[in-house]
Amino acid sequence: MLRALLFAVFLLFSSPLWAQFTIQGRVTDAETGDPIAFANVILKGTTTGITTDFEGNYLIQSRTLSDSLQVSYLGYITQSKPLLNQPDQTINFQLRPTSFELEAFVFEAGENPAFEIIRRASERRKDFDKRSLNAYETKNYTKIEIDIDNLSEDFRQRKSVQKVTSVLDSIQELTNDEGEKILPVFFSETVSKFYYRNNPELRKEVIEKSKVSGVGITDGSTTSQITGSVFQEYNFYKNWLSILNKDFISPIADGWKTFYDYDLLDSVLVGQDTCYKLTVYPRREQDLAFSGTIWIKKDDYSLKQVDLTIPKTANLNFVDRIKIQQELEPSSAGPLIPSKTRVLIKIAQVTDDTAGLLAKFYTATDSVVVNDPKATSFFNQAVELKPDFGDSDANFWVENRPDPLSSEELAVLQMVDTLKRIPIIRFYSEGLKFFATGYKMIGKVDIGPWPGFFNYNDVESVRLGMGVRTNYKFSKKWELKGYLAYGFGDETWKYSGSVTRILDRNRWTTIQAYSNKEIDQVGLEIANLQSNSVFLAASRFGTLRSPYLSTNHGINIQREFFKGFLVKAGMNSGQFDPLYNFYYLEKDTREYKSSFETAEIRLGIRYGRDEIIIINDNERASLGSLKWPIFEVNYTKGMQWLGGDMEYSKLSFYVYQRINMGLLGVGRYELDAGKIFGEVPYPILKNHLGNETVFYTTAAFNTMNFTEFTSDQYFSIRYRHAFEGFLLNSIPLIKRLKWRAVGNANVLWGSVENYNVENVPAVDPEGNPLNTFGRLDFGKPYLELGYGIENIFKFFRVDFFHRMTYLDNPGAKPFQVKISAQFIL
Repeated sequence: MLRALLFAVFLLFSSPLWAQFTIQGRVTDAETGDPIAFANVILKGTTTGITTDFEGNYLIQSRTLSDSLQVSYLGYITQSKPLLNQPDQTINFQLRPTSFELEAFVFEAGENPAFEIIRRASERRKDFDKRSLNAYETKNYTKIEIDIDNLSEDFRQRKSVQKVTSVLDSIQELTNDEGEKILPVFFSETVSKFYYRNNPELRKEVIEKSKVSGVGITDGSTTSQITGSVFQEYNFYKNWLSILNKDFISPIADGWKTFYDYDLLDSVLVGQDTCYKLTVYPRREQDLAFSGTIWIKKDDYSLKQVDLTIPKTANLNFVDRIKIQQELEPSSAGPLIPSKTRVLIKIAQVTDDTAGLLAKFYTATDSVVVNDPKATSFFNQAVELKPDFGDSDANFWVENRPDPLSSEELAVLQMVDTLKRIPIIRFYSEGLKFFATGYKMIGKVDIGPWPGFFNYNDVESVRLGMGVRTNYKFSKKWELKGYLAYGFGDETWKYSGSVTRILDRNRWTTIQAYSNKEIDQVGLEIANLQSNSVFLAASRFGTLRSPYLSTNHGINIQREFFKGFLVKAGMNSGQFDPLYNFYYLEKDTREYKSSFETAEIRLGIRYGRDEIIIINDNERASLGSLKWPIFEVNYTKGMQWLGGDMEYSKLSFYVYQRINMGLLGVGRYELDAGKIFGEVPYPILKNHLGNETVFYTTAAFNTMNFTEFTSDQYFSIRYRHAFEGFLLNSIPLIKRLKWRAVGNANVLWGSVENYNVENVPAVDPEGNPLNTFGRLDFGKPYLELGYGIENIFKFFRVDFFHRMTYLDNPGAKPFQVKISAQFIL
């Protein structure tokens, strides 16, 4: 009897009526191969379904089947696939993006119900912002992949590319379901510890292990510093998020109602939390704002997860799509820490016969510790590499990856390693690096810089030069540099050489000895224009203005005592030999003198409270500050007892800051003030930088002539503003062109003491008139105002400048047009 009963029960539960069907799979983006998190997967014609997890995986268990499985998600074309009548089956989906457009929502009475949810979420931002913690630290795993995509047939048929595509075609995993190919060029994995401290606000990342593979990558140490999580941090509890150096407004920012509309879609269960599911989209299609979906917890109005994109219509160049997905978890103290973040940036083709670019970033966070702040001295270096950061075996990555690498990612690694060995790829990658840095690496030395290989001007006629410097392969403690050039017109050799010893890389400490002999121009000295290569090159070709042969020998030392606080000191012996008709009256004898020697001691301080610095091979490189200004104070003392011809002192003060103004765009200001004490020839004074070229530059006063004004005490404010899409986005025809308005305001106060005026004779010893310098009246500032348009054809900028004062000066032009080319997003 019992046996018969058990048999009957077995038959009952094994019949189709009670059968358990399991359907699983993964939903990915057909263009990028990235997983699509939070997509809706449903048995078509039923209410049985689920959403995909952060990795795009789903698992449905049902007692019944329909004829097909349907996947849908906002911004993608809905797709269905047939089901088989079998208990277990795996079905993967590749969804294609579509234009994200929402119809207008009309509410007949009352407020949009989504507004109250967003209002409460915005009001509680400080409760959940991780920056409100005294401190926190996390262990992070970061993965970055960069691919070339949109490989057009014209691009594939290029002779230089065919060797690459033949290898690409042999790797099936790099082909999506539609047969489109991607060409991987970079892949990295990084395990790091991230530390944050409040009051003062400090950040640091310690790279514990890093594995970098990329075309053109020679030294992993520099790359590893920017592949960690510190540069992939996205906090939606901030009003503005910086992405690709552009500022995007958060959907729960203080001014949310100015930028966004919302729609309350549903109330859903996410894990153990009941959440409001809302769609967000910009009020103005060209604003730098997000579209997509956010989930807000019902019980406390905190963010649970986000899936947001930046629409194509946003006022950005070259960017086809930016997508951010993030899951957040509460810390033990309450504020939220992102547990997983995925960012995709798709760069469009510049022209139809070129390729696009695809960058993927993934960060997983665990081992969170809160409110245990490190000492401020711990944060001295923003990014620190552990001594053995590059030494790791396969077992380490297996143990530290949150998820195993997919078959596609393994194929990416294989392809990158293959590409590095193809000669044509090496040729192009090294060529691009040579153009960008100016140097070509050959073993332990670099040859360059290429702009110094050839010059032509009225003093030297044809000039040929060549330089060499050692690189990190030679030594990470010593750097040697040398440059030699010959002018066929003046038949004179020019040279420069330096030896630098790096004493401490943590508290950046170096000592350098140098010697050089070069042609400079009064007010256009090379040392002041190194960061403005186009303007420098334009000013050094053709006719040189007030040229002189400058010879210098000296020693410099610098040390960073704590984060952002760098102290510099040095001694310099220099000689000024004019190559134009120049004389001054010697202070005591009032005799005519042409050349002079200087002997100087120099001291300087630089402070950037939140400036991000990385070590680029054997040099420091600044990635700018986050929100605080950067200060510099410099003092120079010229002394006769060290061999100089005169006694003097120079004191200068400089401040720079970038200011995010939200809807109004981004402003940048520079304050520059100084005072020179003592009677000196005017080349030692402050010769304010003018601009007689047709090119716009931020380093100069763009309506001032070269050497038009000189001062021994001065104060200037230079302000420039990029309105981004503000103003022009409201004009129907202009907004389609994506032009952006810019503005400039430059003011200069200055004067010269009488004794420095009187030491410049009106004529030379033969009675020929001499050029004298122009002076400013401190009560009447020099003022120029500018406005213009950037992003013309995505590359060009035109500025219109009006000179408002000193219009009676010889050669003064009240109105000038300046042009420039720039690569901006």
